[in-house]
Amino acid sequence: MKVGIALNMLTKDGLSDAAVLAEHMALGDLAEPLGFDSLFALEHHFTGYAMSPAPAQLLSYYAGRTRRITLGTAVIVLPWHDPVRVAEEIALLDVISSGRCLFGFGRGAASVEYAGFRVPMEEARPRFVEAAQVVVKALTHEVFDWDGEFFKIPRTSIRPRPISHPERRFYASSVSPESAEIMAKLGFGVLVVMQNEWPKAAADIQRYRDVAASVGHAPRPPIILTNVSVAESREEAHERAARYLSRKWDSIDTHYHFSDGHLASV
Repeated sequence: MKVGIALNMLTKDGLSDAAVLAEHMALGDLAEPLGFDSLFALEHHFTGYAMSPAPAQLLSYYAGRTRRITLGTAVIVLPWHDPVRVAEEIALLDVISSGRCLFGFGRGAASVEYAGFRVPMEEARPRFVEAAQVVVKALTHEVFDWDGEFFKIPRTSIRPRPISHPERRFYASSVSPESAEIMAKLGFGVLVVMQNEWPKAAADIQRYRDVAASVGHAPRPPIILTNVSVAESREEAHERAARYLSRKWDSIDTHYHFSDGHLASV
């Protein structure tokens, strides 16, 4: 098992946004010397839940400050982006990091973010699937075009070309049964953002493995994003979790509005 950290960028009372970012970026600088295997950047917009709107841009900063550690996105939310632009950013980051990056993709689930980007939430799933296919094609074909429901792309090519087949290190989060087969056929791994009990997560991972195996792909080890409280004793770990994570949970509910029912369309 490999262990990494993710930079959350959660706002904090009494601190400016710049001060919060400085704290988190200092934590990012500690990841490699402390022996962690990976460092992940998130994508969120418009609230203080996670002030990280450009994960590839943030990771390019660490690509120049690290030598060993794996850098990852958790996640790039494809329905909000032009997939050709995403492919370009991936290719550039692949080059400047010497192939040390992996890329997680997701659909997103916050109505405030879909509203801010003027994208209908009911289009989240089909946009995600089509954009993922475009990104893979752009990275694996010297010249490509696309004629889909959401994207019409004339014959073109991205530069610089990637150096290490980053599409072989693609992961997808929150994959529905409807899109699991397409993601598995593309060779994506599974990225689990822990929001349920471990038995439910294990069942989701097994379902994904079954689909991947059925289309001829050897399933890769999953990536799991969860909250961990580390301390000298179990009691102290629980106390720290109660002290610090309660603010995180409050920010999650504020950002996602879980109680308003909008997630049924995602």
